[in-house]
Amino acid sequence: MKLLENDYEAYLAKGWKVLPLKPKSKDPHFDLIKRAYLDASSSPDMLEFWLKMDPNMNIGIACQPSGLVVFDIDYRNGGELLEIFPETFTVQTGDGLHLYYTCDKDINFRGTLDQGIDIKWKGYVAAAPSIHPNGKTYTIINNMDPVAITTELLEMGAK
Repeated sequence: MKLLENDYEAYLAKGWKVLPLKPKSKDPHFDLIKRAYLDASSSPDMLEFWLKMDPNMNIGIACQPSGLVVFDIDYRNGGELLEIFPETFTVQTGDGLHLYYTCDKDINFRGTLDQGIDIKWKGYVAAAPSIHPNGKTYTIINNMDPVAITTELLEMGAK
């Protein structure tokens, strides 16, 4: 599946910083950037350049620079959607879910919340409509704006 420029522009419109990932991969596209999520950009011109260089690239979203924390639920590792997660912007991944929440950029998070639930903060996540290495497409299943992280999630996930 070829990614369309409009898919990426929606993230820029939200004020999120994006980065190119290798096609059908979650790895940074080091032919286009050198410092992974540290080179993420909200520039439409940079996005256009990346797409010209590799129209088949996947897209990543730099979490902390975008004011986001993402809870990565992996079913294969025992993760499950817990009642403590409020409804928010949600992406179906290759084997689970990404739940996006807004938060203060100065907070520090642990790497995991529970078995099979990682916390993506310093770094990035692959975003819809990227293609997972297993061939499945990342798909937005709840296209609402991300809600603010709750006090309960913050207390459980913060360092």
